[in-house]
Amino acid sequence: MAVDLLRYLFGAIVLIFFQFFLIQEINFGPWIKPMPYILFIFLLPFTYNRFLILLTSFFAGFFLDALCNSGGLHAAACSTLAFSRILADTKFLDADAIQLQGFRHVTPEYKNFRFYALYTLLLIFIHHWVYFTLDYFSIASFFNVLIVALFSSIGTFLLMLLFKVIASVR
Repeated sequence: MAVDLLRYLFGAIVLIFFQFFLIQEINFGPWIKPMPYILFIFLLPFTYNRFLILLTSFFAGFFLDALCNSGGLHAAACSTLAFSRILADTKFLDADAIQLQGFRHVTPEYKNFRFYALYTLLLIFIHHWVYFTLDYFSIASFFNVLIVALFSSIGTFLLMLLFKVIASVR
């Protein structure tokens, strides 16, 4: 358990540095701001304590906030994502069935790709919605927040799929 936790923390740190040093330096356009560092929240197993998932997500967001000087935006969005993931897992997933099939987290192979895409995109959109709402912090920017959150969610999802494909080819 402790070795797995250290492995996930190391993966989170690698993704955060990847986000900070590479992804933020690439101009994807005015509407697309992907944040693939949140992949590690999706990779945390169901067997972990819910408090541990929330705490790990918060500190990962806090660490990225410290690097980016973004004033807690990532910490708030990551905490919301972790809370939403825990809620979605308890309401919509059968963790025992997933574990019996040999999976530790939701994968496209669990049910089908459509379910995985809907589950992941909805949670990514919640994260991005919170982040960009706090970033813009204006009711007048409602449609800008909606468009940026939607396109950034799609970009993040595609990058996460790319990372999963790269990680599975060994």
